[in-house]
Amino acid sequence: MGILEGIASGFLQTVSLAVLPYLVIGSLFGLVVGVIPGLSGHFAMAMAVTFLYSMEPGSGIAFLLGAHATVSQGGGITAILFGIPGSPQNAATLLDGPAMRDKGDLGIALGAAMTSCLLGATFGAVALALFIPVLQETVLFFGPPEIVILAFLSLTFVAVLGREDMMRSLIAALAGLLLAMVGLDNVTNTERFTFGFERLADGLSLVPVVLGLFAVAEMIELWSIAGPLARGQAKIESSRQVQKQIFEGVRAAFGKWWLVLRCSAIGTLMGLIPGLGSAPAAFVAYGHAKQSSKNKESFGKGNVEGVIGPEAANDAVEGGALASTIAFGIPGSSSMAILLSGLFILGLETGPQMLNQHVDIVFIMIFTIILGNLIGTVFGMFLVNPLSRVTTIRSSMLAPALMAVIVSGAYASNGSLLDIAVALVFGVFGYLMKRFNYSRAALLIGFVLGFVVEKNLYLALMLDGPLFIAEPLPFGLAMIAVVFLAYNVVSIYRNRNRAMPATANDVPAASGRPSAEPHGSPATEIWFLAFICVLVLAAFLEAFRYEMVSARTPFVIMTPLLFLMLLQAWRIRSANPKARTGDIPVTGSTTEGGPGKIGSMLFSMAALFALIALLGHFPGILIYGFLSMYLLARERLVLSAIVSISVTAALFVVFELAFNIEMYDGLVFRYLLGYRDF
Repeated sequence: MGILEGIASGFLQTVSLAVLPYLVIGSLFGLVVGVIPGLSGHFAMAMAVTFLYSMEPGSGIAFLLGAHATVSQGGGITAILFGIPGSPQNAATLLDGPAMRDKGDLGIALGAAMTSCLLGATFGAVALALFIPVLQETVLFFGPPEIVILAFLSLTFVAVLGREDMMRSLIAALAGLLLAMVGLDNVTNTERFTFGFERLADGLSLVPVVLGLFAVAEMIELWSIAGPLARGQAKIESSRQVQKQIFEGVRAAFGKWWLVLRCSAIGTLMGLIPGLGSAPAAFVAYGHAKQSSKNKESFGKGNVEGVIGPEAANDAVEGGALASTIAFGIPGSSSMAILLSGLFILGLETGPQMLNQHVDIVFIMIFTIILGNLIGTVFGMFLVNPLSRVTTIRSSMLAPALMAVIVSGAYASNGSLLDIAVALVFGVFGYLMKRFNYSRAALLIGFVLGFVVEKNLYLALMLDGPLFIAEPLPFGLAMIAVVFLAYNVVSIYRNRNRAMPATANDVPAASGRPSAEPHGSPATEIWFLAFICVLVLAAFLEAFRYEMVSARTPFVIMTPLLFLMLLQAWRIRSANPKARTGDIPVTGSTTEGGPGKIGSMLFSMAALFALIALLGHFPGILIYGFLSMYLLARERLVLSAIVSISVTAALFVVFELAFNIEMYDGLVFRYLLGYRDF
């Protein structure tokens, strides 16, 4: 299919009645998720991917990307209104957005932010369209050896350039690759790491893993927040005054078109580099806007350019990030990894096949980004006041309701109770990773790339032997990875020697950049590492039972993984000599609710699984929701009952009636009807 034919077909499919409604629903869903502090594009896509099984490719892509495209716009609304970033990429907007609100320019800030998002997304989408002819030729140079090295290069970039600690991110990436080895080996058909549990023969399903890492983990943290999600009180002018100012903000964004173009270009270029993402691009764009402004001294005090620059870069990132994902099947961020999993569910394969035979699918993505942001901008402008009130919902009401949706999506993916258990277990694991500053994005990308790495490693060894890395292109890519990693390791020790001595709770950051500090205590992290190390050692011993072809890739992964975990434990102990493995707080949470709230959430998750297994899906989530709100959160009896019944009824309509998915009916029901298979 030619480029022009692909453009026409992609546009007609996007605006057709079979696709456009899904795009509108996905865009509105992403907008609402973005408004809620603490949630993000990962959460929106993780929730959206569970509905793809009954969708056609065009509608599925529109729904999934639409949900992701508008999160930044919703997050910008919350950042400006309440001084709280709705999603991480909106953090740079805090520098000038709330200051404009305090000056009485709330509508101008909102209009400029949403318009800049639309213009930045359009720039990134057009850039992606222009990349397509180049990508069509480039992918032909990449065979199995190149794909293997490119995958490891991508993981290296994600680990080094992400917000998290570098060594922890490398551990997470290798752990993700190892988790992908669970199940049947595609070469020898040998069961690996199932430990006799037959239901693991097909491996860990991607959907529950994604839901656990990015949805359940966020619910655990959300539950620990006492009271409404947003504590700030934004003084909102009359609707008429706000709407008038919003259109002034729209004109301001178009008036600064040259700044929008420059910052959009920054976002697109940074999106091409795996591991950077929207947040760094937004801060770089903010710095550029400040340096190039004639009124530098007004930045931080309410300059509209300080809103336009970051918001334009935010959404322009996606065009660059999509390029590597579509061309090579190598996601550069967790959002792109979830998108890649969604494409797998829809039966689509990235690479030369998509770029040459299904280029219309690529243009559906391009038009979805543009139209999704347009929908988000239009609805966001007229729904500022209602959307702002979403943040007044108490977390004790929101978390149980969203948990019911999450477990419903996990079960619907394969119709298995195991998937609910996997989602809950990975939720706890993802929460601990977030507490200790381990990159969940790196783990997910490793998990998604596991099959690609193993398949192409096998083919590379078959075609070129062990010296396939000596070929010019693989060798060049490998050298980039080695030099890049070595440079950052050297930077670590230079910065460490210049830095102040670490305090009792500080672990030296294994990167040449500032990173978020872990919230858990050092002793707790050592126990966390010890638990993971025991699991990896068990897998290491188990691998000796397999044929060398089946055990080769796991050994390649586990050997450096064990070394890095031991090295990380040594780093923690050397930086915190007083840390003892017996001195363990429950989770090390610094959230307002404290360990007690986290403990009650973990107990309720176990109860949720037990209730679903015994009584069936809908009775289980109904009782769980009511008891969580009424007994654990101390909400009013009538309110708890109304919310629980409403959520359960809505899920029944969506899954049982709309999508015709039969949910689990419970052990008790099956026993009474004489079922032998439980």
